[in-house]
Amino acid sequence: MSYKVLGYIKPVKAFKTIDEWISVAETILLFQKKGFDTRAGDFRCGDVLKCSTKEFNVFREVVMQNFGYLMHDVDRFDQVTSKNFFNFIEDFVNYRVWGMEREFGSYFPDIKQLRFAFLYTRDDIEPYVLMDDDFTAQIYGSLNNPKQLLHYTTESGLQNVSNAIDGDRPFDISCFTLAERPFFRKKSNLLVTLVGNVRAGFRSDVKSFVVSNGRRAGNMYRFEYPGPKSNLCYELDSCDGDLRTSLWNEYIATPIQILKVERR
Repeated sequence: MSYKVLGYIKPVKAFKTIDEWISVAETILLFQKKGFDTRAGDFRCGDVLKCSTKEFNVFREVVMQNFGYLMHDVDRFDQVTSKNFFNFIEDFVNYRVWGMEREFGSYFPDIKQLRFAFLYTRDDIEPYVLMDDDFTAQIYGSLNNPKQLLHYTTESGLQNVSNAIDGDRPFDISCFTLAERPFFRKKSNLLVTLVGNVRAGFRSDVKSFVVSNGRRAGNMYRFEYPGPKSNLCYELDSCDGDLRTSLWNEYIATPIQILKVERR
């Protein structure tokens, strides 16, 4: 994709199924038995005399092949350090990956078919689900979900959306239908009314990132919502009710047609 977006575009190759992530963890656990780990904020071997250089390099390569995309954020943010990265690897392998299906499985008909990555959010590394065709088909039973939506953007952002529609290079954007608070980015002073093909709907903002294949990824910790229902809407119109968070709802959608543009 050649258009510019705010922030770093997350690589689609970073996303894996839960079983694929477990396979990665199993491999790293084998290295741990040999004394290799990521404790103390770096790659290391507890018993240096017994560690071969070749195995050490393979261990390092396994970690970087599967988690190296996170180092991009270490370079981008002063408050995110390489120690955050190495601590996450240890916790992921020993604890976090083993509870993913139990923790998040109730949201989906078949969580094992979906893909996840782990991305920095507010100085922590959190799980994100790729909202691709498999995701949308599981939730809505269809990939054709047109709906009239609203989207705040800038002049350049509007041009990106228009070019994507006209040039048949579709990508997903964050939209809404209800808002109780002003949009937080002052430069985005254009309110676009559009028809979008909905990928996912949420009662409150879900915190999503752009992915290199044009889709978006949603933060799994934001799939909850005040009360008995989850944040994820299983029928598109059910996102348009009361905003218990007093913020705004969120639709992830592929723009189909621009209906109106207003300056705010």
